[in-house]
Amino acid sequence: MLQLVELNRRARAALSHESFGYQSMDELDALADAAIRRLREQRARLASSSIERALSRLERRIDTTTLEYLDRPEHPATSKLRQVRWLHAQNVLLGSYRRYLRLLGPSIAMAIEARAGAPARLLELACGSGELTSALARLARDQEIAVEITGSDIVEAYVHDASVRARRANVPARFRRLNAFELSRELGPGEIDVAFMVQSLHHFTPGQLARMIAQVGAAGARRFVGMDGRRSLFMLGALPTLCALSLDPYFTHDAWISMRRLHAEAELALIAAIAAPHARVTVRSESGVLSILEVDYARTEVA
Repeated sequence: MLQLVELNRRARAALSHESFGYQSMDELDALADAAIRRLREQRARLASSSIERALSRLERRIDTTTLEYLDRPEHPATSKLRQVRWLHAQNVLLGSYRRYLRLLGPSIAMAIEARAGAPARLLELACGSGELTSALARLARDQEIAVEITGSDIVEAYVHDASVRARRANVPARFRRLNAFELSRELGPGEIDVAFMVQSLHHFTPGQLARMIAQVGAAGARRFVGMDGRRSLFMLGALPTLCALSLDPYFTHDAWISMRRLHAEAELALIAAIAAPHARVTVRSESGVLSILEVDYARTEVA
């Protein structure tokens, strides 16, 4: 529910005649935003049964452009740090880091094989405080997985703080300040094998996501992997309720906004197909709580 699979399929078919070629990143940004807007309009227009019409109306009511406090420049840094720590505690409690490493496993194995047994080079985009990067690096070391993990963010303060904490804790992770919209300029040819984003896709507009996916491919990576909460009524109720246990009103607010901003899987597939038209794009659900987008730049198929 809220994925509207059949309705999205019909809406996507109605757009199949459209051309999505682009010549610049600004053009791609506008193109992806417009395509998702038209997909949603088609969804509402094509809803035929009473259930589809009800769910379509609910979708429109849930959607929001409200920013999370974490994305508001005026929100105090101390409060943002407290929210990030709550998120880290939640991930530890739920065993999320081990799940993310397991889900990245096939991509890591693919990169190791392609590099003739050399460590896979992973880059986390929009890593924020770097807790996920460090946790994955720690787990990979403990499990003797041949991988080099780098976290990146455009905010210098995040990168510096994460680097200091990783060094003090002897965590085998690196951190770099990178603009995810300009990766092809900031990374050397073949510098990374796999780029990934976890719990962050909803922070970005369709156009911004398309930019990042295109830039990862232009930087020479073999694969992009994006993971985020799965848009559903269950997640809409469950995660904010869990976060409310923190008694942090900002953390609870952001959980509620996050669930309303999640991209449907059909939308993620369309964004990726526009950004990387020659890549193989797959989107799937994990246990009904995660949506996983994979863009394989070496293959040409959309699933």
